[in-house]
Amino acid sequence: MFSSRFVRYTRLDRLHRSAGVSDRAVALGFVARFADEVLSGAWTVLTPTFRAVFRLSLVQIGFLSQLLNWVALVVEPLAAVHIDVGDRRLLMAGGALALAGSAVMMGLAPGYAVLALGFGLYGVGSGPLVLTADVLVVETFPGASERAYSRATFLDTLGALVGPGVVALAAAFGLSWRVVLVGLGGCVGVYALSLAGTRFPRPALSTPDGTGDADRESPDSPVGWAVHVARLVANGRTVVRDRRARTWLVVLLCFDLFEAAFVLKYIWLHDSVGLGQPLVAVYATVEQVVDLVALAMLDRWLARRDAGHILRYAASALVVLPTAWVVAPGIAGRIAVGIPLAFAYTLIWPLAKSQSLTAIPELGGATQAITALFPILPLALVEARVAAAVGVGPAMAATATLGALLMLLALRAIPPSLVKATG
Repeated sequence: MFSSRFVRYTRLDRLHRSAGVSDRAVALGFVARFADEVLSGAWTVLTPTFRAVFRLSLVQIGFLSQLLNWVALVVEPLAAVHIDVGDRRLLMAGGALALAGSAVMMGLAPGYAVLALGFGLYGVGSGPLVLTADVLVVETFPGASERAYSRATFLDTLGALVGPGVVALAAAFGLSWRVVLVGLGGCVGVYALSLAGTRFPRPALSTPDGTGDADRESPDSPVGWAVHVARLVANGRTVVRDRRARTWLVVLLCFDLFEAAFVLKYIWLHDSVGLGQPLVAVYATVEQVVDLVALAMLDRWLARRDAGHILRYAASALVVLPTAWVVAPGIAGRIAVGIPLAFAYTLIWPLAKSQSLTAIPELGGATQAITALFPILPLALVEARVAAAVGVGPAMAATATLGALLMLLALRAIPPSLVKATG
């Protein structure tokens, strides 16, 4: 069986697992971000092609990412707060189906308007799928949440490698980018059907019949819905008032700012560095290989080192590496600096994310809902406008340095008591 082999090959069978979680549920939960990253990796690396085919400006390219974020800003908090009390299977299956439709829409888009609709639909599906899967991962392995999440991130990164890799192979064989997106969308559609037929663990705050506590008050009545909404709001307040959860939310917000710096990275590699679309895809693939190595090493480090120290070392490196990467001479220089940049960049997410989700174990969904509100800050659109004014390279270096510096300051302010020990 695929599920049993998946658990064995990823060595998840060596980590203590919560009772009653099937191999199938574990495997499909871990594959969620892989599927998301395959699709996003493909359309991200295709942004130079989008720009050429649809004759787009830098601001229009930035608007596509910002539109996705704006839609997610509405959808993700609503989906995330239901992770703690609702039907997780429906959240994940519905999200995967939306991602599949998004990729197909992008691939068939006759113009910018339909392409933008495809990005908007991606914002509908990504949150319900991946945010729910994140919570399932850390809940399934409560005694080793960081190690489990680092392995999930390894799979994510593998997906981010597959997306650009498929684009590069398609270009080598003369296949259209449209065929790539439609084909990948079809594969994720099959994954959505698998999710729909799988039973996942109930939320800790649910009743034996699988509904939330708030639903005991006749959810079909106005009073029932009022109680339900009140419970969701109360969960969010509990997270915000908790010092540990609040601290890690700040770190994640700083990381979002750092990530926003690279929204036009592939445009810059194409226009300023001089890489063609196939070479841009190859460069992205090489970056993902570096990420995989970093995550494999991280899993071993976590068995004997403190997560807080790893985070601070990585953030310190990210203060200087983005600028060094932008000013490095030639392609060889950028590869030399890009390797440690990708390595340090990769270490931040799984550690900070798993720490935030385990701050209040039974309220992982509420924590996800708060991070889903981060796109209220139009970072991608602002970055595109700054890039249009001063150039993509300088804008990228400045934003990344600011984000890394703020992240480092936030990490240094965290006392050891707020860093959960790794199992």
